[in-house]
Amino acid sequence: MAVHKGVRRSLRAGAVAMAGVLALAACAGGGGEGPGAGPSEVTDPAEPITITYAGAAYAADQIQPVLDAFESEHPNIKVEYESVPFDDFNSVLAARLTNASDAIDVFDVDMPRTDAYVARGWLADLTATFPDLADSVDPGSLEAATVDGKLVTMPYQTSTNIMYYNKDLLEAAGVDFPSADPADRLTWEVVEEQATAAQEAGATYGIVFDQIDRYYQLEPLAISAGGGPGATGEMNLDPDVANDGWVKAFDWYGGLFEKGLSPRGVAVAETPEIFAGGQTAFYVGGPWWAGMFVADPELDFGVAPFPAFEGGEPSTPTGGWSLGLNPKADEERANAAAVFMKFMGLDDGGYAQYLSALAVPPSNLEGGVKFYESEAFADPRMAGVVDLMKFELENTSTLRLQTVGYVEFEDVMTRTFSDIINGADAGEALATAESELDEAWESFR
Repeated sequence: MAVHKGVRRSLRAGAVAMAGVLALAACAGGGGEGPGAGPSEVTDPAEPITITYAGAAYAADQIQPVLDAFESEHPNIKVEYESVPFDDFNSVLAARLTNASDAIDVFDVDMPRTDAYVARGWLADLTATFPDLADSVDPGSLEAATVDGKLVTMPYQTSTNIMYYNKDLLEAAGVDFPSADPADRLTWEVVEEQATAAQEAGATYGIVFDQIDRYYQLEPLAISAGGGPGATGEMNLDPDVANDGWVKAFDWYGGLFEKGLSPRGVAVAETPEIFAGGQTAFYVGGPWWAGMFVADPELDFGVAPFPAFEGGEPSTPTGGWSLGLNPKADEERANAAAVFMKFMGLDDGGYAQYLSALAVPPSNLEGGVKFYESEAFADPRMAGVVDLMKFELENTSTLRLQTVGYVEFEDVMTRTFSDIINGADAGEALATAESELDEAWESFR
C-alpha cells in the first residue's frame, strides 16, 4: 500500500499543529523545583482527594485489582480510571491535558513517545520527586524515562521477545531443534533455510512475526543489519531509513512474503493463532503468548533467542509503559498523583504484585520476580526461557527511536512495512518513507 497524498497532507498538518504546541510553555503547578515540576516531597494527603488516571495499557477490569489495593493502602486518595483505546490515546491526551475543566492528573506513556510528549509540554519534571531509581528500575526503562538528563516519567512495565518453534514441523523436515542459550543464537539466514525446509516438509508457513508490520518488533532487524534505529542528528530528526542496513534488512523481510514463507493479508491480532494452530515452524513473538501456547497439551514447541543477521550484533525489542504527571496539576493533585505513581512503580516491587497474571516484565527489578515465576514459564516446553529473557533485557534490548517526531515516524513506518510486505521494492519504499519523514519533521527542527 503506497503512502497516499492524503496521508502526506495529514502528516504536514500534524507537524504544523505540533509547531504550535511547541511554542507554548508548560505551566507550573506541581510544587517542585520549577515550572512543570512534580512535588519535591511525596506524602499521603490529610484530606480525601480524587485523581484521574487515563490508561491505554490495561482495560478497566484488568487494572482494577491494582487500584483497589492502592486505595486500601491510601484511603484518602481515590483513583478514577479511564481506559482509552491505543489508537485514540494521543488525541485524548491532547484534549485532556490542555482543558483545565476536564483535565487528567496521571496518564500512561508509551516509552518511545516520551520525547514527543516532553516537546508538547505534557510531562512534569519528576527529577526531584523520584531522585534515585537506578537501584529499583531496569536500565532500559530508566533510559526511556529520562530526557535531557531529567526524569519525566515513572516506568512500570517493560518487554522482550523470543522465538518459538514447532518441534513436529522441524522434526518432519529433519531440522535440529535450536537452543535456548543466547550463545547459540541462530542467524536470520539460517532460520530462513530451516523455515524453507519445514515448509517443503508440510508446514503451511515457515516463519511468522507476531507484530508483523510494527516498528517495535522490526526495528531490531535494521539494527542487526547495521542500519541503526532510523534517524540521526540533533534530537534524532534526520531520517535515516534508506541506508544499506535498512535496505538489507527489509529486502530480506519482504522476501519472506514474496516466497510465501510468511503470510500476506494477516492482521497482528491473528498471528498467534497461526502458531497455536500448528501452521508455522517459527514464530517470533513476546512471552505474553506463553499462556496461550502451553494451554494446548498437543502443541509441541520450544523456545529460542531472537535471531540476528550473520555478522551483525544481536538486537531485541524492548520497552513498555510509564506514567506521566500532568504539569498543570495543582499542588494537592500533583502530590496525590505522585503517591500513586510511587505505588505503581516502586512500593514493594510495584503494581505487578496485585495482578493474577503478568504478560510482560515489570520495570521494577523486585517486581520482576513474580513475572519470572509465572506458571506458564514452568512448563517443560518453555525450558530456558527465564534465563533467556533476563539475558536479553540486560544485554541486547534496544529501545525504539527516541525523538520528538516519533508519532509521525511510527505512522510512516507502519505504512512502509505494509507496502514491503505486499510486494513493494524495499529500497524504493524506504526512500519514499525517508522523504515523507523529512517533510513531516521540518517544523520540529
